[in-house]
Amino acid sequence: MTATYPVGALCSTCYHHRRRNPRTCVECGNTRIAAGRTSEDGDLCGPCSGRPDLHTTCRQCDYPGDIYANGRCTRCAITDRVTQLLPGPDGTIAPPFQPLADALTQAEKPWSVMSWLRTSAAAGLLDELTTEHTEISHGLLDRLPQSTVTRNVRHHLVMTGALPERHETFARLELWARATLEALPPHQSRIVSPFAEWHVIKDARRRAERGRYTPGAAKADRGNIRAAILLLNWLDQHQLTLPDLHQEDLDLWLRQNPTRRQAVHSFVRWLTKRKLTRPLDTQLARKGFPANFQTDDEHEQQLRRCLTDEALPRELRIVGALIRLYALPISRIKEITTSQFQLNDAGAFLTIDRHPVLLPPTLARLIKAHIASPQASSMLKPRASSGPDYLLPGRHAGRPLSAGHLIKRLRNHDLPTRAARNTAMITAITELPPIVVSDLFGLSAATTFQWAKFAQQNWTDYLALHD
Repeated sequence: MTATYPVGALCSTCYHHRRRNPRTCVECGNTRIAAGRTSEDGDLCGPCSGRPDLHTTCRQCDYPGDIYANGRCTRCAITDRVTQLLPGPDGTIAPPFQPLADALTQAEKPWSVMSWLRTSAAAGLLDELTTEHTEISHGLLDRLPQSTVTRNVRHHLVMTGALPERHETFARLELWARATLEALPPHQSRIVSPFAEWHVIKDARRRAERGRYTPGAAKADRGNIRAAILLLNWLDQHQLTLPDLHQEDLDLWLRQNPTRRQAVHSFVRWLTKRKLTRPLDTQLARKGFPANFQTDDEHEQQLRRCLTDEALPRELRIVGALIRLYALPISRIKEITTSQFQLNDAGAFLTIDRHPVLLPPTLARLIKAHIASPQASSMLKPRASSGPDYLLPGRHAGRPLSAGHLIKRLRNHDLPTRAARNTAMITAITELPPIVVSDLFGLSAATTFQWAKFAQQNWTDYLALHD
């Protein structure tokens, strides 16, 4: 128990909630801290419930509650703290940081901002930077260790307009590659640097310009460069050069590094094409027919659960249903924006790729409710021009929930993803022509026709085994 009000004994959570959220008193009509309650459950302020000492207002802005310290409310205290954090030469907020200052002082939850200012390492780094520099640029942040703290500072500056936007996933790849290549000995750098710059990064830049470069793709690209370095390190340890590399040597390395086979494949092909080594084969096997499926009863039961089980978090119900209805990978679901959902006289539609897909009414209601009240916990709101409004907003403004976070939560609720997606895909491909599946779900024609081939060859046998 923290306090005793006329309404009764209050725990810490209820006490702070009442002080931070003043309400209209049903007796005097003033907006004040709700200290009491009428017999009809109406809110009463402190004076009207016999406790005039519970009527407090900010001595600076007259806000009727949420006193933080020295008789001032949290928002007024934040304004002073932000002015100290982002100082200009004349003691006011420096113009380059004004957008960030406005976002902090005008946030919907000022107590969250105050907690961030007091305890966050990102706020501490921002304080250091503004003390030493009159302006902050991407280049300045690039020269710092690329930690979570640095990334958070950059994100807040970009989202509020204090820094220009850039393709951050690609920029991180460039920064990582630069630091990694600079640490290599010269004889390795002469090989790995051209591979990284003109093969890996060049292709990544092209995909980033088209808006199709994802964190997963960046992870794979880093893996390709790491595999190249590991192979060259192995050659050095065995006193071999690239011209000396024989197929049996590569086979031995692959046996010792079985998880690197896919990653080193690109490097070996690049070496062979440029005649830096003799023709070599990584023996990369083609991906076979997926083996992880659900029975029809399992699939239908889980879909029904996603659509009707109100005990499940709403965002997981939406993701689970989209996987089971349209075979969408989570990496694409998390990128869906609110503008892709449309309601008209014909029904509710979701544009997955180029063509709108009719949604079941239950799923449409879920999505509509989620857009109306998203479950976001971001401290700040992004600028209107800072990017799309995601259907599944994450903790940080302007970012969606991460795929890994969603997969983990779905798994914790006994909603597998891969088996469900494979089952939905095989169901769609056996009921619709491949080209229709390609157009509706945004898959390549080659992928859908390969699935059709798999279904024709293997699906009948699979069903027979599970009867």
